[in-house]
Amino acid sequence: MKRRVLMFVIAIVLLSAGIANAQTQNTYGGGYSTGYGTVYGSFGLAMATQNMYNTMQLQMQKTMARNAMIKRWGLAAVEKAEREAKSGSGSSASSGAKIVVARPPVVRNHGVFRPDPTIDSGQAFAEALGETPEEKALIKRIYTATKAAYEKEAASKGWDNNIAGGLTLFTVTAMTIYRDAEEPSAEAASAYFKVVNSALDEMPEFATVANKDKQSFNNLMIGFSGLMLAGYLEGKQNNDAETIATYRKLAGVLINMVLKTNPDNITVENNQIVMK
Repeated sequence: MKRRVLMFVIAIVLLSAGIANAQTQNTYGGGYSTGYGTVYGSFGLAMATQNMYNTMQLQMQKTMARNAMIKRWGLAAVEKAEREAKSGSGSSASSGAKIVVARPPVVRNHGVFRPDPTIDSGQAFAEALGETPEEKALIKRIYTATKAAYEKEAASKGWDNNIAGGLTLFTVTAMTIYRDAEEPSAEAASAYFKVVNSALDEMPEFATVANKDKQSFNNLMIGFSGLMLAGYLEGKQNNDAETIATYRKLAGVLINMVLKTNPDNITVENNQIVMK
């Protein structure tokens, strides 16, 4: 398995190096064909993801501010104020004090896509990262099992066929492995999904991304998550410090590549996934 670990790390580092060069030279120019095109699948999606971290961070700040109001005034009072803000009738009052809230954002669901059953991301992963037939078969099995488990959970939570779901799985998996810690709670993951979904809606570029590109990107997040987790858990089960360290490093590289931030900037505080 160590050889497969090394090959996977090399493949990802090469992809991320291509992206770094594209960003340095010309974010949307010729470098796209070497970096962004390999990872994201389309020029439009590459552009759409450029400001994803900053937009998600802003949405997270709004969510934390709302949570603080709920803690002070109660959920019912805050929701009442939000309804009034939406209708333009003003702010609510509790014990003589006004609750000032922003007008709720319009739900656009930019991250939602119509799935195409002909897209075989498992085979694409296997061909890209495997050398021998055995390696390719193993990679495809890991991807297939991860996707099946994810889709079952996503359907129960309303995350299915939505890039926000794949990004949530990826973030939770990568930050857990990078920090070698307990994974965030289900509540924290659900709150993070809402932040990501709202962030995507604030990025009009996503409205024009093709369904197949959204689906491929979502599958990429699922594939990254499954392959990272498989290697990390094997290291844990075998008490193999070298393998664990390798996958922690890989998780950090992927966080930097996908979310475009230092992996140390993503943590859990007060049962919430926080971006600093």
